Amino acid sequence: MSRFSDLLSEQVKVINGDQGDEKRPLQEWQQIFDQAQDQLMANIEQIAPDVMVSARQALKRVKKRRLREMRHNERAHLKKLGIGFRRFNDAIALAEALNRDIFDAFGEWLQDKETDEVAASCLGIPSVVGGPAVRVLTFLGLHARACTLASEITLLAQRGFTEGAHARARSLYELVTIATFLAVEDSSPYELTERYSLSGMVEARRDNQHTGDEDPFDDVPGLEEAIRNSWGDSYFKPYGWAIPGVGDGTAKQVTFRDIEKSLEADHLRHAYLTMNHAVHAGAGALLQRFDPRYPFRNPIGSTVDYYGAAWVLAATAYLFRGIQIPLLLEIAPLLGAEMELMLAPLGNLCEASESFFKSHVES
Repeated sequence: MSRFSDLLSEQVKVINGDQGDEKRPLQEWQQIFDQAQDQLMANIEQIAPDVMVSARQALKRVKKRRLREMRHNERAHLKKLGIGFRRFNDAIALAEALNRDIFDAFGEWLQDKETDEVAASCLGIPSVVGGPAVRVLTFLGLHARACTLASEITLLAQRGFTEGAHARARSLYELVTIATFLAVEDSSPYELTERYSLSGMVEARRDNQHTGDEDPFDDVPGLEEAIRNSWGDSYFKPYGWAIPGVGDGTAKQVTFRDIEKSLEADHLRHAYLTMNHAVHAGAGALLQRFDPRYPFRNPIGSTVDYYGAAWVLAATAYLFRGIQIPLLLEIAPLLGAEMELMLAPLGNLCEASESFFKSHVES
């Protein structure tokens, strides 16, 4: 019997009393296990000094190896794909500057407008932002998050964490799909964008059911009632905010796939499915990772993967260019900011990096 099993048996006796081996509920077993584990962790140096010595040696050895591998893999990726990385990082930097410039233009624009004129909610709730203001804020937020995601993807791919880059690229795909949907399907007074913006409170409510936090709707009296009266109970379902923009606008429930179909973006569906493998725990992902070149067959941590890195970065560059279009061709003009011409240098950097990475995928 192991030392942990001995501790577990002792805790059972302490909690058990005279109950013998009588069956007990799972919650009680969890208490027994936690107490035994706490005792083991607090006294591990005395209980198992040999285990602690072995753990310290393994930690020192593996940390050195992981750092060495990651640095080697990063150098390898930069040596082969460095031109593409530099072009795309330049595109991200230029996009960040653009986001800040448009935010500054938004502040100047607000100073010249009446609040009721640009921020009136379709629901008539004074504390809720709607109209052109929510349109600008929503797209600036989507664009800023796209910049962050693109930065994460390039960093992960560069350092050899290609699966992680694929997972974040899926998030970028979803974000660009939502932004495109809002850009195409919504118009003044921007009710669809307001619906999307307020759906964050619905998501928070679902999360809070498990965390025990307060209902976010409690902070805005009358909002939930106004939503149910104006938009119906279906709004509170997943993607319920998107219902007016899908089909004839009368669906009882909408999925992300429905939003994709409404944009006729099936030519990108294969990319989304490829990215999914890096997110879900399907057996296919395990088979893709199996590599006979490694001593243990299942590589852990950073790896050199020119094809995988080039593929995900080509897809990322394509998607990243897409998120610039509504910001430059709709949001900037809405604010009276003449920035449309910025699409050329930013688009050129995205296209150049996409072309570079695609050449490595196809070679």
